[in-house]
Amino acid sequence: MDKAQPTAVFFNARFLTLDPSLPEVEALAVRDGRILAVGGKEEILRLAGPATHREDLGGQVAVPGFHDSHLHLLSWGLTMDGVQLSKARSVQELVELGRAYVQENPGRQWILGRGFNDELFTEARLPTRADLDQISPMQPVVFTRVCGHICTANSRALELAGINEHTPDPPGGSIDRDTATGRPTGVLRENAVELVTKLIPSPTVEDLKRVLRRACARAAALGLTTVQSNDLHGAASLDKRLRAYLELDQAGELPIRIILQASMPTLEELHAYLEVWKATPPGAQLTLGPLKLFADGSLGGRTAALTCPYGDAPDTRGMLIYNQEELDQLVLTAAQHDLQVAVHAIGDRALDLVLNSFARAKATYPAWSKRPRVIHAQITRYDQLVRLSQLGVVADIQPIFVPTDLHFVEERVGAEKASYAYAWKTMGTLGIPTAGGSDCPVEPCNPLLGLHAARTRQDRSGYPPGGWHPQERLTGAEALRLFTTGSAYAAHEEADRGTLSPGKLADFVVLPADPTETDPWKLLTMEVTATYVGGKRVSP
Repeated sequence: MDKAQPTAVFFNARFLTLDPSLPEVEALAVRDGRILAVGGKEEILRLAGPATHREDLGGQVAVPGFHDSHLHLLSWGLTMDGVQLSKARSVQELVELGRAYVQENPGRQWILGRGFNDELFTEARLPTRADLDQISPMQPVVFTRVCGHICTANSRALELAGINEHTPDPPGGSIDRDTATGRPTGVLRENAVELVTKLIPSPTVEDLKRVLRRACARAAALGLTTVQSNDLHGAASLDKRLRAYLELDQAGELPIRIILQASMPTLEELHAYLEVWKATPPGAQLTLGPLKLFADGSLGGRTAALTCPYGDAPDTRGMLIYNQEELDQLVLTAAQHDLQVAVHAIGDRALDLVLNSFARAKATYPAWSKRPRVIHAQITRYDQLVRLSQLGVVADIQPIFVPTDLHFVEERVGAEKASYAYAWKTMGTLGIPTAGGSDCPVEPCNPLLGLHAARTRQDRSGYPPGGWHPQERLTGAEALRLFTTGSAYAAHEEADRGTLSPGKLADFVVLPADPTETDPWKLLTMEVTATYVGGKRVSP
């Protein structure tokens, strides 16, 4: 084939390129996995040669491939293997789901489940060890809350972990206890979760590859062509977990592009990751990405660190995972090696520490070229938003959180603090770069659901009328940029993806209607027609 000829041309569609120089075209030509040219139908078809594949898209709409800036792909896949808890609306339903799972999976050593949300229960309370003992008194049972920051362990699991009334709270974590006896209730928060989860038998590399294949296929079906996945947790994960990803990539079994985020909570583990990061060049579909740290917990679990006490729990202000000096050491070390840093910060007290660390790293290492990122940035103050802008910090936001969180945010933090909660429009006005994600499996990673939430700020019933803090709603075009150009910019990938421009990767999604103009409520039921990565159809 002539080098000038495309390997494929796609035509008869409205291509929304998101490239200001040519916002909408009729056709696109691909060569060697990249966009060769865009333009009018006849213009592009003239480039085709005898061996060029021609594909008529039937008058539909094509947009740049969706890009989730922060999720947990492997956790999502592993969750599919356990007890599915998201539909439970009471503790008793959790117990019934667990019992059914035990009957259907008699060989399981541990009974694991994730996804319950106690805020949706008829009686809003966390399950206890006594509740989970009803599922199995002999097998260890661990159910993790939807946020991933809190779990409940049954008596057998606590026994195996050696957790009793004399066990001290670990740094950055806490063990809930009965106020009368001091006996653990089974509820573990933040770093205390690891006291139990470290005992769970580790999946084999083949197990990990199996669940990753399934999760990747589901992601591709949703139009995701790139995901930034926080699946490396501690130096130990650099063995099996990273190996599973590398083997899939080398075998050509990753249908989508993956940028791994690595949670390395200690300096020793960070140095171990730095060695691997420097020695592992980008693969066909896999890239090793930023250091991911946790500064606090979750709002739903009341472990997000606030400057003021919780309105519905005045005895707590949440939980910081690090003090300022500890966080500074990790961020400064990453900056010294020019490694990007992304820090989970939901509460405003945590965000203060994160911004302090970023400012010190920038001052200490002026050559640090990687954009610092804050993941979530939910409960913020206006002065913090100004500082985010001044420091050039990217905000990784999750619009899909709002339909769930809007029901309890003001009760948690008060109306005044909620005025700059999930402040997406204000971020844009201040020039803060924003990227769109889902934090899946905390919430679904369907980007169309994220677009709906960004545009309406309502739950699926339409509550509240007009949207929660409607001044922070985004337009259709702004919402789409979150999950395309925004996520690409966050990852320093704007030269390769985010718009349908000549020279960029030929990653795009075909939809039945324009997601920026259609009624946002139709996004809830809209389905992706086809997903292309490098010009090749990967789903359906």
